[in-house]
Amino acid sequence: MKYMYNHGQEASMSHSLWRVAGCVLAVASLAGCSTVSQKWSQWRGTSSTPAAAQQPGVLQPSTETGRWQGVYSYEADSGRFLDCKTGQTVPVLMEGDNALLENAYMASRNGPNTAMLASVDGRIVERPSADPVMAQQGKKELALRVERFVSLSSATSCAGDKAKNLGVPVPVAAAAAAGQGGAKPAAAEQATVSLDNTYWKLLTLNGKAVPRLDKEAHIILQQQGRLVGSGGCNRLMGSWKQDGQQLQFGQVAGTRMACKGAASSTESAMLKMLGQVASWRIHGDQLELLDAKGKLLAQLQAVALR
Repeated sequence: MKYMYNHGQEASMSHSLWRVAGCVLAVASLAGCSTVSQKWSQWRGTSSTPAAAQQPGVLQPSTETGRWQGVYSYEADSGRFLDCKTGQTVPVLMEGDNALLENAYMASRNGPNTAMLASVDGRIVERPSADPVMAQQGKKELALRVERFVSLSSATSCAGDKAKNLGVPVPVAAAAAAGQGGAKPAAAEQATVSLDNTYWKLLTLNGKAVPRLDKEAHIILQQQGRLVGSGGCNRLMGSWKQDGQQLQFGQVAGTRMACKGAASSTESAMLKMLGQVASWRIHGDQLELLDAKGKLLAQLQAVALR
């Protein structure tokens, strides 16, 4: 039998399967007519069925953290992430471990608008559209929240499996490399470093990236329990004590040089943070300091002294 559709074009209905070949829509039998409209509209891209239901591989909001691999780029003061599995691109939220991902990218890229393959632990969230007009209409968009930066590669696409890996995790190797003087990044191959006798450069405080300062904020935990370093303005001196994964800093004091702006606020926050530290852990060449409740207070990068 024949079936007329769209301006009188003719289609045959003769089989339990339907297909579009040229201008012919073939279906099985009259029993299949009830589904012709739905399948035809899906083929034309006008189906009212949610995209997630049509394509199982599309990104969807989730409350669970998972491993993501994709191409990261930075344009117009914001990061974007092209997911390798679905091919979808979403903005990256400026929270969580985004600061480390962004700093690593900035230090490793070859030039503006460079794309680099990245691996992160994170989740997809839904937020109001970044477009003010769309947001006023109640429109929403998906975005990636980075919970933990894992690695960065020299590859510029998802097909770059054989590209040089810049370190795991690179957050540390690359983010600390941002030409602030005083030290150079540790070797990318270095998987672990010692807590003591290591130059630890301060990367983040309370989830926020440390601003660029004239003097690099850092600490060195020397033997015999002595701490030395810099708060970004004054030299720091104090004591430290380790018992397994427990870590405590004694009274930390600094010289009395007058500090202004970001240097002053960073140094004050750093001194307060050191007084709250209760435990520590190292991932690759990144040191994480936590309080008594396990909350992440600061992240520091191991660098090699010149």
